[in-house]
Amino acid sequence: MNNTVVACVDGSPSTGPVCDYAAWAAAGLSAPLALLHALEKDGHPAVSDLSGSIGIDSKELLTEELVRVEGERSHLLMAQGKAILAGCAERLARAGIPEVRQLQLHGALDEILAGLDDVRLMVLGRRGAEHTVGSQLESVIRLQKEPVLVVPETFSAPSRVLFAWDGSEASRRNLTRLTVSPLLRGLTCHVVMVNGDDASLLDAKLILQAAGIDAESRMIQDESVSRGLCRYAEENGTDLIVMGAWGHSRLRRFFIGSHTTSMLAESRHPLLMLR
Repeated sequence: MNNTVVACVDGSPSTGPVCDYAAWAAAGLSAPLALLHALEKDGHPAVSDLSGSIGIDSKELLTEELVRVEGERSHLLMAQGKAILAGCAERLARAGIPEVRQLQLHGALDEILAGLDDVRLMVLGRRGAEHTVGSQLESVIRLQKEPVLVVPETFSAPSRVLFAWDGSEASRRNLTRLTVSPLLRGLTCHVVMVNGDDASLLDAKLILQAAGIDAESRMIQDESVSRGLCRYAEENGTDLIVMGAWGHSRLRRFFIGSHTTSMLAESRHPLLMLR
């Protein structure tokens, strides 16, 4: 994939913003862009499950009809997916990105994305064509090794970013990654800590300032980490939230997992999940 930004499109209301955010990210990272449409397999009942009293001849006829109908349905879904890809490619061409790779792959989206090589960033809509925020989006993020950008149904080019700091080593690594990433270059960064200590928060601010990044820091108190972060984003006009996602160890899954799930459900801002 050559260090590619991958935009996952499905024809839902999030598809347009997914393309727009992917174009913004690809330009900032100077990376190629690919569109991905996944054709997931549906679980249909086998003929033997439909009725135990169907005669052999009737069952054979029914099997043939189901095979024919399923074949027609698959062709229609493929055609629909190709039309979605073509429409997205046209949108990106108008935005100044004429060279876009179009991929249509069969299988579950989380497994497809986990199998892609050398991906720089994945961009997904918070609300899909058939699924709202929930287990599908969570499973996609859990399986990834690279950052995932989850976007809402409207696009706004980010100018102020909120970095959720918790003082952990993983949080420090993620913040350091931001200091060398061209994606957030030129953006004002708000480092926000919920229910933490001032010394740790100052440490985070100094990391950004040493890298020449315009940074503000704020300690807030709230019983809910996700609610506190979302409230701060709304009140201070930040238009991108960056945070660590689920860790691979049991300990980090326990502490970080609930916050990730809550942010996916509660935030109306784009979320850049770092792995």
